[in-house]
Amino acid sequence: MKPLTTRQLWSYALPALPLAVPTVAVYILLPTYYVEEIGVPLFLTGLVLMLARLSDVFTDPIIGRWLDHASARQFKATLALGGLICVPALLLLIDPLSGAPALSLALGALMLYFGWTLVQVPYITWLSHLSHDSHQRARAVSLREGLTLIGLLISASIPLLLLFGFSTRQMLWSMALFTLLLGALAILRLLMNTPAPSRHQQVTLGRWRDVWINKPAMRLVSAWFINGIANGIPAVLFPLYITSVLGLEAELRPLFILIYFVAACCTLPLWLKLSQFIDKIRLWQLAMIIALVAFIPAAWLGPGDTYWFVLICIITGSALGADLALPHAIQAEVTDWDRFRFRRRQTSLLFALWNAATKLALAFAALIALGLLELFGFSADLIAPVLALGMIYALIPGVLKAIAVAILWGFPLRSHHHQAIIRRLNQREKRSPLDETSTAVVPDHPDDSHRV
Repeated sequence: MKPLTTRQLWSYALPALPLAVPTVAVYILLPTYYVEEIGVPLFLTGLVLMLARLSDVFTDPIIGRWLDHASARQFKATLALGGLICVPALLLLIDPLSGAPALSLALGALMLYFGWTLVQVPYITWLSHLSHDSHQRARAVSLREGLTLIGLLISASIPLLLLFGFSTRQMLWSMALFTLLLGALAILRLLMNTPAPSRHQQVTLGRWRDVWINKPAMRLVSAWFINGIANGIPAVLFPLYITSVLGLEAELRPLFILIYFVAACCTLPLWLKLSQFIDKIRLWQLAMIIALVAFIPAAWLGPGDTYWFVLICIITGSALGADLALPHAIQAEVTDWDRFRFRRRQTSLLFALWNAATKLALAFAALIALGLLELFGFSADLIAPVLALGMIYALIPGVLKAIAVAILWGFPLRSHHHQAIIRRLNQREKRSPLDETSTAVVPDHPDDSHRV
């Protein structure tokens, strides 16, 4: 099978950079902007944004289901439509309607998240159609997630404009213009240079309930969800940990973020190379164990332990490289298994469910982290609650990662299974629909794929 060319890889991966740029602005700066400068009450701002985010849990699977029915032209049109919806949404959020800022926030957030879903679900689904070769998919994922990290670094650097006299509104406009201009060019390149998925007549469209009988998919999404919570809890508590536990100035927070993401960027090629020799499930488990072991000492750090925390950031950031490079390629393999085992087409639905699980994990992470801090009566002036902060920051994610590793233990779909499945799928597509339905035998377990 021919490897993906450099042009194919970059055409697919480049949109990830501009899509990541609004992250800090939307999640961190926008609420503050509406509370401090627009004058919307804090509770109302939080409630509106939370409800808008929860809408994704319903729209993601619906859009995924639609894409499984869509033609190649409709598939591309869905992504393009999402980009167009995001444009007025960003404009409305930055410049709300006079006299109706809360309504503007609600409409703008709903439009932005819906448009984002229309872009994101087909974009991540596209991975499984780039190539049938698992290593080529891992190459595409690694480049995509590497560019995502660069986008996040740019996103984290945007607030520095405030130091040069920019207002929050001007800074948000700078972010929006950068995102829209580069995003339009990147998406146009993707749509023009990359063939979209097309329907196969031999494959039946799946039903909603069919997803639950795909055991590899359910195990993978469970591990993905729990590992997402494990990654989300430290992210939510990170600012408080830096100032309250390590006793450092708030201005130093971006430095540790930079160290963490640079470590992830640098190790992406290493994880990709290792995936050629080590099964991706085992490799991902190893990365989670490394992160688990590295995180535990953070529970007992305190003022003066800055260098130890830098080491923890480097090790856990390196493990994040595996979280970015490996699970998405494994997800694509599971969609191939689903198509082979059940003769149905629901690739986009499966990717949409994984995407929804990511968003739910972030929501649960914030709920668990902040809820436990509230329960322990956290205050930066009290020693015991600060100790509780360190424990919640480090130990709970370690336990969750251990659970995720256990869920994946003995995972039935391995690299050699996937190679056999792809061979059988290629043979199946060469047959006529009549021959396919009358002679093929579908295995109940990936180990049986070589006996088809």
